[in-house]
Amino acid sequence: MTGLLIILGGVVCVTTNGKGCPDWPGCYGHILPPLQMDAVIEFTHRVIAALTAPVLIGAAVAGWGKTRTIRWISRPPILAIVFLAAVVAFGATAVVYGLPPALAVADVGSALIVLALMVTAAAVASVRRRIPALPDRLSFRRPFARLSLATLASVFLVLVSGVVVAGKGSLTRCLGWPLLVGRLISSDVPGWPSVARALIATLAGLLVLALAAQAWRTQRQQPLLVWPALAAGLLFLIEAGLQVLLLASDLTVWLLLVSVTAVTCLWAALVAVVVLAGLTEAADTTPAR
Repeated sequence: MTGLLIILGGVVCVTTNGKGCPDWPGCYGHILPPLQMDAVIEFTHRVIAALTAPVLIGAAVAGWGKTRTIRWISRPPILAIVFLAAVVAFGATAVVYGLPPALAVADVGSALIVLALMVTAAAVASVRRRIPALPDRLSFRRPFARLSLATLASVFLVLVSGVVVAGKGSLTRCLGWPLLVGRLISSDVPGWPSVARALIATLAGLLVLALAAQAWRTQRQQPLLVWPALAAGLLFLIEAGLQVLLLASDLTVWLLLVSVTAVTCLWAALVAVVVLAGLTEAADTTPAR
């Protein structure tokens, strides 16, 4: 649900329907939106946010009630509720008043953190169900674990920095890697901010590919770890291919929608790699009782 919420937020952005419903929480003064595409798209995003909240609360209650002593399962959903509330508040503010860049960064960052927290809880719960003796901690001293953390941090910077460099009406503000299409970035902030984001995006892409290669080379004995790392590498290649298609053809909303989906799944895969790398290292370095 949190992944779908982010993807639909991207749909609203790339279709430029952020003002499809000019008021909040209703739409044009009514409970349901009028039958026009921009209003339906924006209102659907709100409905998914509303449906995500009780599911998230249910996960938090179940985690606290059944696995209270396992902090990496019980705590993340509780924190996710706080960040989801922030996302909803930012969304309402954006509709009614608009968001300055600093709050827009906080909005995107909060949504990504919600997904990261829920992926963390799900990954730990899944692994501990198979191996109940795993320690309830994460360790990041080994090179692969540190590489996964650096990769996740760089991708986070790429995804949240788009709203900083985006000009008025530019699709650069939407979730994804920097688009190299001139008509899209002509209105963006000129100079070093855009250059810096492009450099960070290049570094992040190289780190994603390096993580996938390193996982295949050194972690093949850990299938739960190697597969999300390879998936992250594949998703980045898909994203890069979409950028080439956008350069080679007229801009299409469908390509942008696939791009948003790929980037969201890439983020989730990287979070899973970080969590599983931390669990694996912690298990290997915990003395046997």
